Amino acid sequence: MRIIRSFIIALVCALVAGMPVRALAIDTQPDLQEAQAACLTDAYGNILYDRNAEQELPMASITKVMTAMVTLDSGIPLSTPVHFVEQEYQEDAQVTGYKTGDLPSLDELLKVTLIYSGNDAATNVAMAVAGSTEAFVSLMNKKAAELGMAHTHFANPHGLEEDGHYSCAKDLCTMGRYALEHYPLIREIVKMRSITIAPSGTWNTFESTDHLMEYYDGLLGIKTGATESGTSFLGAANRHHTQIYSCVLCCETGQGRFDDSETLLDWGFSLYPELTFARQDLTYRTAAWQDGFWLKCPVKAESDVRGWAFCEGSIKAKSAMYAPGDYVAPASIYGTTVWSQNGRHVESATYKTSQVPVKAKAWNPFIAPVVQENVEEVV
Repeated sequence: MRIIRSFIIALVCALVAGMPVRALAIDTQPDLQEAQAACLTDAYGNILYDRNAEQELPMASITKVMTAMVTLDSGIPLSTPVHFVEQEYQEDAQVTGYKTGDLPSLDELLKVTLIYSGNDAATNVAMAVAGSTEAFVSLMNKKAAELGMAHTHFANPHGLEEDGHYSCAKDLCTMGRYALEHYPLIREIVKMRSITIAPSGTWNTFESTDHLMEYYDGLLGIKTGATESGTSFLGAANRHHTQIYSCVLCCETGQGRFDDSETLLDWGFSLYPELTFARQDLTYRTAAWQDGFWLKCPVKAESDVRGWAFCEGSIKAKSAMYAPGDYVAPASIYGTTVWSQNGRHVESATYKTSQVPVKAKAWNPFIAPVVQENVEEVV
């Protein structure tokens, strides 16, 4: 039996053409309470929201995302033992408790850097990779330049406040998007809720500093931050194949960064109307039954398919279906349709023939079957 690739069935085209895709018209703005600067982008880097998004501000421990990328770029095996060296930090700096002479693996230090935001872990990762923090910071700035982070400059690998260490919400969204797209290990680590390690032989479980993961549906991470200038959060979330990235900087409180991030992400997803692409209760086509000329098999979607599409831009449908007139078996796959928008996969549907064939009117072999023929079940 012949299968026609890229064949768009008439009803599917009609449904897609009639979908309420509208020009972008944002009538409201997210009600952020604390963020001095904020940015929201889509999966392609398009800015959906901007509040002082290019203002250069302390980025705090969001820095550690770049630390992780530069570490993985080095190609050093993650199993490599690191000769830990204690450092001095400000009194309230978050540390893990490793002592000079400990030999944690690079993998362990990288995980505790991103999950618990251990500043001592980040420093030792940098020294293990580049020999010194100064050399490592040079690699960080080189990577930032490659990513087009024009309002970013690193002065250390951990993010504690320091002259010459700054970024902006827009640049950090760029960095977060690149990290999740190109570094599977980072994508995995930033979703971990805790890590159990034994610095200097004492087992301890370090909880993630990303508390938004506990209650925000679809959150993918990625990094918190806190300095004297305020708290920050670089986030990413995915719902119905729609991924967006958020960053809030210099919030007044620890919870404020999560509240503003939640508000920003919710607002971003509200720009994507939820559409129905396929319904299980509709007959999209009737197909000729392989064992009976006067019987046909209704073709229906395997399940209801709903998805989110951005309110600007046309939706395209591409189908692979049996050709009209081909004989098919009951309860078999008839074809699929994939919807996309601006190169982004939106949703897909699988169509199957019914389990029980139905009676059909006299069929003219020179006319393609029509959608929603009058049919009745064969008892």
